[in-house]
Amino acid sequence: MARQKRKDVYDSLYLALKVKGLTAAYFIDLLDQYMILWDIQRKLTTDIKKRGPIVEWQNGANQKGLRKNDSIVELPKISKRMTDILRQLELDCFIEVNPQEGADNDDEDIGL
Repeated sequence: MARQKRKDVYDSLYLALKVKGLTAAYFIDLLDQYMILWDIQRKLTTDIKKRGPIVEWQNGANQKGLRKNDSIVELPKISKRMTDILRQLELDCFIEVNPQEGADNDDEDIGL
């Protein structure tokens, strides 16, 4: 299923580029970079769902504790670069207008 979704994303973006006449190697390379980032974004999201925002660490028998999951820090960076690529491809119409839609967090309720 995930493989099909990836193909659907690639195909829809490729079709949009083709309609705009942007099929030169430069644009296809950017699309490939976007898809690499798409894969990374999915893995980061899966990691956050699996391990949560806080993870345990241990450096030795007596050194252990909790720290922020590194995926939390990396995910916004990847998303930003993906948005930048869509803009470079002149496909910013694909950028989600309301990032809160479908989000299941309550940060707004506590003023974050």
